[in-house]
Amino acid sequence: MSIGEKIQFHRKKLNLSQEELANKLFVSRQTISLWEKDETVPTIDNLIHLKDIFGVTVDALLNDDTKNNSNKNPTSLDTICSALLYTMGIPPLKQSAPANDKLCQYVDDTFGGKKADRIIMYNPDAVAQWIYEKYPQFCGGLKYNTDVEIPLATVMPSVTPVCFATMYTGVQPSVHGIQKYEKPVLTIDTIFDALVRAGKKVAIITAYPCSISRIFLNRPVDYYHYEEGNWATVNATATELILKDEYDFIVVYNGNYDALMHKYGPESPEALAELRMNDHIFSVLCELVKKHWTNHNTLIGYAMDHGCHEIDGGAGSHGLDMPEDINIVHCYKAICKKD
Repeated sequence: MSIGEKIQFHRKKLNLSQEELANKLFVSRQTISLWEKDETVPTIDNLIHLKDIFGVTVDALLNDDTKNNSNKNPTSLDTICSALLYTMGIPPLKQSAPANDKLCQYVDDTFGGKKADRIIMYNPDAVAQWIYEKYPQFCGGLKYNTDVEIPLATVMPSVTPVCFATMYTGVQPSVHGIQKYEKPVLTIDTIFDALVRAGKKVAIITAYPCSISRIFLNRPVDYYHYEEGNWATVNATATELILKDEYDFIVVYNGNYDALMHKYGPESPEALAELRMNDHIFSVLCELVKKHWTNHNTLIGYAMDHGCHEIDGGAGSHGLDMPEDINIVHCYKAICKKD
């Protein structure tokens, strides 16, 4: 994005009008308009004020993200939806991108051409590929319990409702309609609709009012929504549902890393402790599946929505068209039923 596009993106992300942003900067609304059209550029003083308002660095505003395209993963997040449906032998959604070849091939090889009758998607928020690769000591259980890593490029803007909408519809934001940080109920076909049509029983476990708890409402699935930030109950419910063995498709959303990353920074002790916690919970879910779902072919995925980067003051953010925010890596384990 150009500097003008970034100013417009961050302004809209904060739900500010051009007039409101202009008042904060003591400039005219016309000045903001000229910046956003890239007809003029902010002064250094204005850039400093803008980065404080937006919570980003001056470099993030000035750098031309198009120069970093070669550093972005070539495969899009929109390929995951069709691959998950393929794994269960369900036709893809009409509008979705083709299925991710690497995941489909892994599933075919592991299940010997048969299909899965169970899928668990563990969805941590904002775990970037660079974090995953830089801190393997906090991802030991994940690496031990999964067989395949799938590098992906998420979508823009790289914020949770936009990215999870793409993950579970298989389409770009311009198609599913969520193109900023807002949480409307999706009206287009989703993976959950396809699963229900195929007779599958679905559970979505999350804390309200996070994005997943809102954008996929109004579907005949079971919603386990807990109070904001109650990730312990979210995780406990996931283990309980595995033991009950009633659901074919389970989504578990955990926003613990994202919450601490924003406050203290992506590499802070507080955030990394939550990264370790996600690793531990995922490992527990894998072990429970191995022990209690012996009569099922199961795919379990550790599948984040987007990445993150550090901003001035040591805090964390995301939403930009930069490799740190765009590059993610999903990890999967296919567990065969016992004969």
